[in-house]
Amino acid sequence: MTRDEFLELLAETIDTEDELYEELALDEVEEYDSIAVLSLMSMYDDMGVKVSPSDFQDLKTVMDLIKLADDKIE
Repeated sequence: MTRDEFLELLAETIDTEDELYEELALDEVEEYDSIAVLSLMSMYDDMGVKVSPSDFQDLKTVMDLIKLADDKIE
């Protein structure tokens, strides 16, 4: 999966119309909430990446979400 494909998947998963880019702060994405985290956990699981709720506690930017799946992104 390319980085652009991953960003599209992220936007689809959290159901946002906003364009996501690496430097975007997660607190600026209105749809990024506890429900989005649960959806993202499922998305990562489907990708074969094991995550837990605590993995999301210190994330600040979209780049942090990318880093969680780094070995799955070309």
